[in-house]
Amino acid sequence: MPRVNTAPVYSNPRRISDGTTSLDVDKVSANIPDDRAAEPVKPERKNYPEKHRGRDRLGAIRDANRDKLLNAPSSGLFWKEVKRLADPKPAPIAVTAEDLREVFEKRLNPPARLPSAFDKIQHEINKTLAALIPETTEDETPERFFSAEWGEDDGAWVKDHLLKHSLDSSAGEDALTYNDVMEIPNSDLAHLYRIIALESCFLKVLTLLIHRRITQWAAARGFIPDWQNGFREKYRTNNNPFVLRCIRDWARAHGKTVYVAAIDATNAFPSTDHPTLWLKLAKLGMAGPVSD
Repeated sequence: MPRVNTAPVYSNPRRISDGTTSLDVDKVSANIPDDRAAEPVKPERKNYPEKHRGRDRLGAIRDANRDKLLNAPSSGLFWKEVKRLADPKPAPIAVTAEDLREVFEKRLNPPARLPSAFDKIQHEINKTLAALIPETTEDETPERFFSAEWGEDDGAWVKDHLLKHSLDSSAGEDALTYNDVMEIPNSDLAHLYRIIALESCFLKVLTLLIHRRITQWAAARGFIPDWQNGFREKYRTNNNPFVLRCIRDWARAHGKTVYVAAIDATNAFPSTDHPTLWLKLAKLGMAGPVSD
């Protein structure tokens, strides 16, 4: 029979004075130095002359791209950089700014002629009532959603939002960028309404703060339904297709029929009547300096 080497089993280790146990065997260890905490050594890149087909310039570009990925301040900016590197380069813009202006003027402003689906009499009533809303109103919400001063926490929130979504956006007409906003202390951002300018990053930051207050108020009052996933923090529009997929799978498993209607509102933005919208918001309780 072949010889079998069996390892000894130590079932009763000997106690020693410090309260630990010993297996009466020599500890096996390696002499390999532990350098896991050490920083990886980056090899020096040789400065090749440009006659080597620009390899030095290409190497510098690769280094810069790698540094942007490794030092991305957030996961959102990391994947945004991955998308920039991996996606095909965008095609040149085929329309002019003047073309865009004409389109947006029609889409974002009320139509010159009232749509036939509108109730003309009710529209005039709403327009008259909305005109009666005072220019200065009083915030009656216990939480002071529309009158509480902005503080350092609001400045911290808006910086976090910019860091995740808009830090590399273009500068406004005042030549200031969101990076300039990031340099402003949070306490100074609380007085942003005093330094806004037309079409500037500061104006957009102020709009973000106003939007946050209105959203907090609407959520606290239950005005935002659970199925509202677009333009809502921590929600995603792909939640709705997921819910629809679950409904379809459930119906198929139980032999049921599901009817789905997809509604596309034509000219939704210009069809939203501003006087009626302000009147409804006022009736719901939105009043105070933020809404004035």
